[in-house]
Amino acid sequence: MTPTDPLVRLRGLAKSFGRVEAVAPLNLDIQAGDFLAILGPSGCGKTTLLRMIGGFVEPSAGQIEIDGRDVTRLGPERRPTNMVFQGFGLFPHMTVRQNVGYGLRIAKVPATEIGARVAEALSLVRLEELADRSIDQLSGGQQQRVALARALVMRPAVLLLDEPLGALDLKLRQAMQEELRRIHRQTGGTFVFVTHDQGEALWLANRIAVMEAGRIVQEDSPEEIYARPATRFVSTFIGEANVLRGRRTDGHVMLEAGPAFAESGADGAVIAVVRPEKVRIDPVVGAADHRVEGEVIDLVYLGTHMRVELRLEGGVKLVAHDPDLSLRGRIEPGRMVAAGWSAADQRVIEDR
Repeated sequence: MTPTDPLVRLRGLAKSFGRVEAVAPLNLDIQAGDFLAILGPSGCGKTTLLRMIGGFVEPSAGQIEIDGRDVTRLGPERRPTNMVFQGFGLFPHMTVRQNVGYGLRIAKVPATEIGARVAEALSLVRLEELADRSIDQLSGGQQQRVALARALVMRPAVLLLDEPLGALDLKLRQAMQEELRRIHRQTGGTFVFVTHDQGEALWLANRIAVMEAGRIVQEDSPEEIYARPATRFVSTFIGEANVLRGRRTDGHVMLEAGPAFAESGADGAVIAVVRPEKVRIDPVVGAADHRVEGEVIDLVYLGTHMRVELRLEGGVKLVAHDPDLSLRGRIEPGRMVAAGWSAADQRVIEDR
């Protein structure tokens, strides 16, 4: 394995349960030091994919390599991975220290080394002072940290996280997101994180693999996926988006909402995807490449911006997140206004 080779390499990896194809054959490379989020709705195959990487589910086809070694047929105990589950899986009859050191004791690591590594792991998750408490004396967030420490103490090449924050309330979830970012930076490890929460994926990951119906439909940086979604599904699953239908003929696109423009590509149905924060109400003449008119349906003050919902020609909805807070006093529901956006801020996709 060379320094440029991926740490994890999946080739033709697939899983079927009877006639149900949970994960279609896919290829995926994960580089050392990545924080990869596998993102998608319930039932899309993301947890099955993670469990195949960890050795908890046997693939129906394909190959898994970790650090240049084929681990496809190895059990989880023989792979350089460790998993943190949503349910934590802690032993209630043990203390925090005993829970964290359990895997090391099973691996017959010398007692002196166990003590040092457990102390290091507890320091990493900031639980040193709670080392001798029982699990039932901890909050949900503290229990999550114990589960993280128990996985990290084994020093896995790849840490697998299966929606580990799903059982926490919103405030704890946000706090643990910050902790995960800090721990990833501090350890420089490779994390693979399954989530259905697009905000969580954007916040945590440097790479995102979006799954739909057992397939990875786009894998890229958060910035690329948000700004340049590859499909209609990705455009609407990652953040809020205006999806405007149209048709392309001989390199010319006509949207149902009105704007027409040149755009190369195959003839047929297309959509133009425009994020709400790129749309401006009453744009200065010449500042917007595409302009439409619509009736104001709703106007909401959100502190940093106004959320304006318009009804365009043919009943098409358009949402703008405009930072001009003075709109609150200048427009109201029922009024006709102009809206516009730059050609550079829209993404034209074949509407399949």
